[in-house]
Amino acid sequence: MTSRRKRPDGLPFNLFQRTGKFKVSFGYKSPSNNLWLFRLSAPINKPDLVAEARKDAIQRAEELNGHAPKIGTVSDMVSRYFKWQTGMNQADLRKKAKSTLIENQRESKNIEKVFGRMVASEIKPKHIYKYLSLRADGGAAAKANKEISLLSAILEYGRAQGELDVNPCRDIRYNPTRPSAKFVESKDLEFALTEARCRGGSYHIMALCFLVAYLTASRPEEVRSLTRQSIKNEGLEIVIGKRRATQHSKSKLIKWSPRLKATVDEALSLQRTSSILLFGNTAGQQYSRSGWTTIWTRLMRYCETKAKNENVSFERFSLSHMRPKAVTTRKERGDVNIKDATGHGSERMIDKTYDRRAIRKSEATE
Repeated sequence: MTSRRKRPDGLPFNLFQRTGKFKVSFGYKSPSNNLWLFRLSAPINKPDLVAEARKDAIQRAEELNGHAPKIGTVSDMVSRYFKWQTGMNQADLRKKAKSTLIENQRESKNIEKVFGRMVASEIKPKHIYKYLSLRADGGAAAKANKEISLLSAILEYGRAQGELDVNPCRDIRYNPTRPSAKFVESKDLEFALTEARCRGGSYHIMALCFLVAYLTASRPEEVRSLTRQSIKNEGLEIVIGKRRATQHSKSKLIKWSPRLKATVDEALSLQRTSSILLFGNTAGQQYSRSGWTTIWTRLMRYCETKAKNENVSFERFSLSHMRPKAVTTRKERGDVNIKDATGHGSERMIDKTYDRRAIRKSEATE
């Protein structure tokens, strides 16, 4: 049985370093029988080789302790992919947005459960199709598509490193999905706003963020990250959050309407700490996605209970539903150039994804 270290040296459990006159060695001792499972050494006068031996020994020890993915596996590649992405220069066109990486890290957990212990070169298209099928059977067809898209990006990174010759995700046919047709009724939005104002605090702040998202036809991340600098004399200037890597940063200016100006002023009046954010938490920081979801879900439950007690209808909704509501409302009143409000390059995506009109209305030909 190994004894407790006398002083911390930064090495994993059961890994020990010995420094002699001519060399530095690293050895891992089995916790069950006290036998050495491996030993690595390097000349003491070669610091680069010593550092390399130490790094290799730590990796092996973490694998034996169950704290690190085995080298060469998909889990190992996933870890290196995110390390590569987060360490990339901000100006690098290959770098993903911070919000995208956060979402990708959540998606990678499901990938690792299935493919984590496999060597990347062993993955075949049949494994991908089985994954897509099983996730679709579980009611997560769209999510499975996103996860396989992420796996494809990770394996392409491995291919660039020379770890596999063919990306098995190439030319895969993803699960068919049906675009959402949900449209938030104005009465539901107003009902939630009233309840949020009664409860105050984070509920109130979030509800105002929802209203601004609707009034400006903006994406969730675009409004959640709005700052005081976005407030201009003419209106609210919003950085367009989604664009191709090769495109320059763009913004849209939504001119003030009486309600938009009143909503922004109301949000500023609620700030209890000095913050550059319009919709920050009590510490003046941006809400985490999980924290945001938890608080809003709780408000939706309060609204459902209140609606039931008052014998009125209410359907819960999320921040992502505000943009389709805005586009549909603008379409119904005959607005043109809606892409200027949404920040899209063309009307195609607007018509395909965000227009939720059930009935199209038009004038007679004559």
